[in-house]
Amino acid sequence: MSGRRLGSRLVASLAVMLLLPASVPAQEPSSGAADGDRPAAKPSQEDARLAMTKAKACLSIDGYQKYELLPGAKLTADEKLLIYYEPLNYKTVVKEGKFVIHMTQDGQIRRKGEKAVLRKKKNILDYEDKNETGFGWVCLRNSVALKGLPPGEYEYDIILRDEQNPGATATQTLSFRIVAAVMPKAE
Repeated sequence: MSGRRLGSRLVASLAVMLLLPASVPAQEPSSGAADGDRPAAKPSQEDARLAMTKAKACLSIDGYQKYELLPGAKLTADEKLLIYYEPLNYKTVVKEGKFVIHMTQDGQIRRKGEKAVLRKKKNILDYEDKNETGFGWVCLRNSVALKGLPPGEYEYDIILRDEQNPGATATQTLSFRIVAAVMPKAE
């Protein structure tokens, strides 16, 4: 086969790949996500609903799948709760020749096992991105202030919305614990 024919087939294949909707789950990256991070069965395009990987409490977040877990998901009220997760099955639209995704998120804190909301932040996250080549993997993060909350067991509810797909929402809960700050010893 001539180099010219092979090149045109490669370009056609890439064009087809770029036209696939983002709601079709992509393949796992070579580094792989931990078991339980992604849904076990890949939904068909008709069944694909907005979803997200299991949220993680982190010490630090440096990018896609680059985070350090917070041991025991425990911290003091003086610290901020850092949360990492990846949205799945979000909708991509084309506007002005660019691929566009847009997601918003609310967050709320409750005592573990209780329904009463102690704190709620509407639109704690408003993520919109545009590019010319489409989207592979996207990660989202929250930084939540805990000032004034007493030590105890809590739950943080993540309510994610796909602004490109009205009515598409996904919700999950992350458990964490606030511990008393340790006072430094006097010397």
